[in-house]
Amino acid sequence: MSYVDLHTHSTASDGTVPPELLPMQAVELGLSAIALTDHDSTNGLQACAAACESTGIDFVPGIEISADPGPRVDTDGVERRRGTLHILGLFVRHDDTELAKISERMREARNSRNPAMVEKLQELGVRITYEEVEELAHGQGTQIIGRPHIAQVLVSKSYAKSVSDAFTKYLKFGAPAFIRRDYLEPAHAIDAIHHAGGLAILAHPVQLVMPNADELEHAVKRLTDMGLDGIETRHSDHTPALVAQYEKLAKQFNLLTSGGSDFHGERKTVKLGSQNVPREVYERLRDACKG
Repeated sequence: MSYVDLHTHSTASDGTVPPELLPMQAVELGLSAIALTDHDSTNGLQACAAACESTGIDFVPGIEISADPGPRVDTDGVERRRGTLHILGLFVRHDDTELAKISERMREARNSRNPAMVEKLQELGVRITYEEVEELAHGQGTQIIGRPHIAQVLVSKSYAKSVSDAFTKYLKFGAPAFIRRDYLEPAHAIDAIHHAGGLAILAHPVQLVMPNADELEHAVKRLTDMGLDGIETRHSDHTPALVAQYEKLAKQFNLLTSGGSDFHGERKTVKLGSQNVPREVYERLRDACKG
């Protein structure tokens, strides 16, 4: 059986593999199609597309957009933030004007948030500087500086055992140094993806951190009403039970399904092609986009 990976990242955002080298790795693993879905950026799509053409692998130009998950009211009546809401755009045009606007807006948000998070860390007694974060990111050839780079500096200076540990201790939602940035409304993200000719896919729904299945169903319905096209059912954070739950949700709301590793290169332990997503998933998405 032929497999594909429809969720990967390169140095055009926070991955460690240049976009022009990603297809070579995919071919070595026997993948027949990949999507490049860098965070809030389409900068690597042309290079990756050219490399895919030369290696004979099918390419899906994509993007991963951070959106506002909105508040939730728990049983105690207290309003709390949900987890993270990311929306994948698959088969988008790399030069779309609406995606360009989003990329610029999110770049400005990151540029203000990242130094502020380092300042918070300094207030907690963590002796790092933003210059160290920039030096590490630029040394890796990364175009977008984000929390993973701050986490790597924390690991290098023994404030955390791993990138995951750094997020848990300091950087994830609810942690002492976390700062929200300017998120898009989900409808805006979905509309922009459609403007770029793409399909809007709910990425890794487990990261919404919904308290129960009913809440998740409500969230998916809300996004579907906004124009959501599909759900990423296979993902490195999804157990077999979650995959089955998300496949059922997709069927319930007549949504397409997608899947991918969320590969970031050496920054995470997740391996390219690790989710064994059948090629037919790619073909259904391709045909739906053409239709």
